[in-house]
Amino acid sequence: MPMNFQGVWVDTLTPLQENLSIDEAKLSAHLRNLSAKGVEQFVLFGQAGEGASFSTDEKLSAVSHVMASGLEAKNILLGVQSSSFSEAAQCIRKAYDLGVRRFLVSGPLHGQPFTHLTLFEYVDQLIRRVGHDDWQLFLHQLGGLSHAADFPEVTLNDLHKVHPKICAGVVDQDVHMNHTVDLIRSFGELMTIAPCHEPNLAVLNLKVCVSALANLIPHVVEHLLVDEGINNATKIAGMKVAKPDDRVVELMTILGTYPAIAAMKLLLSQHYRMESWERVRPPQSTLTKEAKTTLLATFKTFNLQATE
Repeated sequence: MPMNFQGVWVDTLTPLQENLSIDEAKLSAHLRNLSAKGVEQFVLFGQAGEGASFSTDEKLSAVSHVMASGLEAKNILLGVQSSSFSEAAQCIRKAYDLGVRRFLVSGPLHGQPFTHLTLFEYVDQLIRRVGHDDWQLFLHQLGGLSHAADFPEVTLNDLHKVHPKICAGVVDQDVHMNHTVDLIRSFGELMTIAPCHEPNLAVLNLKVCVSALANLIPHVVEHLLVDEGINNATKIAGMKVAKPDDRVVELMTILGTYPAIAAMKLLLSQHYRMESWERVRPPQSTLTKEAKTTLLATFKTFNLQATE
């Protein structure tokens, strides 16, 4: 079992400059702000971080910058997405040289559907081309309606048999709790299973999660993971204190059916009072002016607290 892969791992949003390159200074500042709140572990360039939209060089430059700003390599899980196993392996090797040892690898997207054998060969070749044996691979189950990008259980099982020290876990993006439960039943004693859908955390009773909402409410997600209430320093007599699961549901209701990444970035732009945080990288969906107006008006009623 992978050591020290516990707690909340923030599926970090990626700030962009006007030319849509990574704003490395804002990214470092965002990570420092979250670290000051006690959340110090980050997925960089994962699902919420628009990882598939960035090149290897862009990712490595950002990783170098945040590490120079004080982020420890042990607290990074780096997203790797490519239909080329050699390109994915090259990204891992270069990040490995920087000190990174944990990688979140998605299945190839171009040319679906794939058979169990082809997916196994893709990851097997990737691992062999990395050429090191002291790193950890977390396979990314992207979920969705068709599960076309998921690794079948037989593939996960065979990969762990052949590479037991490297295949350390599964990050499950699927919103359906039974999908995560099936993974736990099949692999819970072999690999770490990290869910991403925050409302499921208290029920699943696990010790680790990957959370996009932690960009906005890190303390709430932490309390939800350990199934405890929020300890507010000041409580107003007669006022109901919202439970962590209530606050998560409230925030997800606000996000609603809007493009998730664009909506979370818009809310974060309000939190930091920086309009530039709204930018998303093509081909990510953007928000219309009407959607922004409605979303911001609803967000005001959420009344985000610094303690959350």
